[in-house]
Amino acid sequence: MCDNLLPGKVEKSPQPSGDYFRHMLSQPIRPALQPLAADPGAVTVRRLWKAMTPDERTAGITASLNDDPEGWVKTATRAAVATALRFRAQTVAQFPKSKLVSEAARLPIDDAQLLGGFLVDLHLGHRRPMMKAFLDGLAIENDDGRIDSEKTQVPPQDDAAVAHAADALAARYPLDEVVTYFLTLLLQDAATWSGVQPWLAAHAE
Repeated sequence: MCDNLLPGKVEKSPQPSGDYFRHMLSQPIRPALQPLAADPGAVTVRRLWKAMTPDERTAGITASLNDDPEGWVKTATRAAVATALRFRAQTVAQFPKSKLVSEAARLPIDDAQLLGGFLVDLHLGHRRPMMKAFLDGLAIENDDGRIDSEKTQVPPQDDAAVAHAADALAARYPLDEVVTYFLTLLLQDAATWSGVQPWLAAHAE
């Protein structure tokens, strides 16, 4: 999501102190995410989804349904909810969108492809400024946080460069959101983003 700044006079805000940045970086990861950050190589999409807050799940599901209102996501979400509730598919098909979202957010869903889509859309729908800031910090071409894989081939990232960009990101955004983003990147492409693993593990201690 782009920060659309209008031209004109800009008031300069006081720059945060070094103590502020140290405080931000020292914030603990919430308990549900901490073991995932400590061992990021063992993370699965189901474990990460389970660690999301109810608000995050709701945001991700809503973003996915908004992006694909009458397609596979809606069909798969209905099927997953019907399975979890042991309801007939026809019954769940009558749920209004708000009820479908609330049930999908609270129920255990086993469809890894669907959960992966929810996680990606949580970020694309609500956290693109953070994604853009990280990719810009690594000088990776992106469209407001989205990488066009047809135009941009991203090589494996250097650990030191990733750590520097990650520290800058964690000073600007909630640590839990940064951790969730990095774990999602690893689920998408572990080879390219392996450099986030030592950073995650260090912040989980």
